[in-house]
Parts: sequence; C-alpha cells; structure tokens
Amino acid sequence: MSTPVIWLLIAAAFALGEILTESFFLAPLAAAALVMAVGTLLGAGVLLLVLFALAAGIVTLLVLRPLLRRERLDFAVGGAEHDFVVGQMGVVEEHVVNDESTGVIEIDGEVWTARARDDGQTFAPGDAVEVVAVRGAVALVDAPEKPRSADVRA
Repeated sequence: MSTPVIWLLIAAAFALGEILTESFFLAPLAAAALVMAVGTLLGAGVLLLVLFALAAGIVTLLVLRPLLRRERLDFAVGGAEHDFVVGQMGVVEEHVVNDESTGVIEIDGEVWTARARDDGQTFAPGDAVEVVAVRGAVALVDAPEKPRSADVRA
C-alpha cells in the first residue's frame, strides 16, 4: 500500500472518530493527515510535510473550533433550533408543577419537558398549553390566550 493511501486512511479514521464523538479534537488531526496524503502524493519533503500538516491542524483548531463551539452553545441554550416550538400548542402529559420539577407535554407528537412560565401556575394532564419560550430542552408554557370578543367574528 502506498504512503498517500495510508495517510488517507488515517485521515478517514480521524474524521470518522470526530463524527462519532463530536469532540472536535480529532478534526485537526484529520486535516493534518489529509495534508500529509496530498503532500506525499505530490512528492514533498519530510520537513515541508510536517510544516504543512502542523499548519493545517493549527488553522483547523483556531478557526473552526470557536465557530463550532458557538453553534453548540446556541443549541444548548435554546438557540434558533428550538424557536419553531415557541407559539405552538401542546397537551400536558404529566402534571406541570415547577415546585416539584415535574412536567411533560406533547407537541405534534414530540415529547418535551415543560415548566410553567409563572411559578404559581400548574397544569394537569389533558390541559392545553401554549409554549411561550424554550430554555435548553425545557419548554416554558402558559395557558393559551383566549380570543377577545372584539377578535371573534360571526
């Protein structure tokens, strides 16, 4: 087996490991191994290969890691990925009581952990609720707004 193929296999193994672990520690190593594969294919010297591989790993680490960490943080605190749930109606599956840290609702077939928007509110199974915000993976719910008489048209 030729040296470029070996480096490609190493790069693929690091990339696969990165995909499976989502730790972003193997991605710079995959980039460096990929540079080594291309460099050996082009016949670069050992010193040049090491320098380019080191540069690829460092650039990958310094440029992509902060971007990916920011995306992961946005997701963890209820970023845009959860905004679609706000304003949706759900049905209480398990009592929503903030003092007891309980509450489960179902929204379009998805099960969500839920808490009442106001600490004094509670909701019983079967109650309809409206999602007013999302904090992490917890939906904050409130009683659905009732239409005002001026809004109702005959």
